[in-house]
Amino acid sequence: MKYFLPDWEDRVYPHFNFEEDFSPSISKSAYEESVYAHEIFAEPPYDGLLISLALYADKHLYFENEKPLIRGFNDIRKYLRLDGASKPLAVMGDCGAFSYVNHDVPPVTPKEVADLYHALKFDFGISPDHIILDSITVDGKPYTLSRKEKEARRKITLTNADEFLKYAKANAMRFTPLGVVQGYDETSYRESLHQLLDMNYEYVAIGGLVRYPNQELQKVVEALMSEIRRRRKEVKVHLLGVLRPALMARFNELGASSFDSASFMRKAWLRSTMNYLGADGKWYASIRVPQSFNPLFKKSIGARSISHEQLLKMERAALRALSDYGRKRLSLSATLSAVMEYDSLLERESENLKKLHTRYSHTLESRIWERCPCEVCRTIGVHVVIFRGTNRNKRRGMHNT
Repeated sequence: MKYFLPDWEDRVYPHFNFEEDFSPSISKSAYEESVYAHEIFAEPPYDGLLISLALYADKHLYFENEKPLIRGFNDIRKYLRLDGASKPLAVMGDCGAFSYVNHDVPPVTPKEVADLYHALKFDFGISPDHIILDSITVDGKPYTLSRKEKEARRKITLTNADEFLKYAKANAMRFTPLGVVQGYDETSYRESLHQLLDMNYEYVAIGGLVRYPNQELQKVVEALMSEIRRRRKEVKVHLLGVLRPALMARFNELGASSFDSASFMRKAWLRSTMNYLGADGKWYASIRVPQSFNPLFKKSIGARSISHEQLLKMERAALRALSDYGRKRLSLSATLSAVMEYDSLLERESENLKKLHTRYSHTLESRIWERCPCEVCRTIGVHVVIFRGTNRNKRRGMHNT
């Protein structure tokens, strides 16, 4: 299977100074100064990137002389700087259906989407689908979708897929079209698949799978792959947003062609206990050293009477202790003491200091980053397990990926 990493402009500064905690500017734009994972790793840890048009639609996708540009680029591959990668990387586009899941209908037409994929030189393009969930949000309140409403979304997805493929073929567009299989139970998924096969799609994407537990997810995928074999169709299958380690071997065995997921990237900063994936296959908690100038951090300190100078001193002491520990110049207990003194300023409801101390101690004592040969861990050492700002957090996510 090919792995596509969903990209949210996940770049970092190559010259970031981890000891002094700043990035020296070389008077270029943030885009020019920063780099992607495929510019860091000798061998990129993915086969391509999945780009959601919704990410750029509001601000960074615009038209000049009726031609679309993403942040000024008319070629998505050039914007992503893929040509310099050590292996061929593909670009798959989708509409970001979760961004309009609460709408009655998708805000884009099949023609508009196809024109964008073609003009921006995507390799693969997914038709505009409408995700089927049990409930959505309407006027700020939960709203349960009826079976009739779910069926309407399924039909919208199929109608769009039909128009999308016909338009792409009629205009000899350069990208490979993918039609989306949406459903709300095994039967409706089967029906959607058969309709897409009748349209002569050669590549389909199964959507809406993220909400299913492993057993049910496997059942749906097995049923759909069985239908494809029964019809003797040479059809490629993409699994949208799915990365379940326990099921990947089975999906490969079934003949799935590709999948996408950013879960390992985003765990780096969205989880409290599973931030760093060790070379031993186990997850480790990162060491949190919040930026003292962050408004959210200042708010979380609450009414504690502490001067800015004192706060800055404690912050620097925590970072220096971790750096020294990474170089084996400071003991574990002294390092934890500096980290916990700063951490204790935070007002937390869900985690107490004793639990954090245990997690931090486990991560630091393991020195797990020293066992990883990847470019991130080799280059920045202990800083890969420090939870603090984009340059550490996203590098940790790249390592996880």
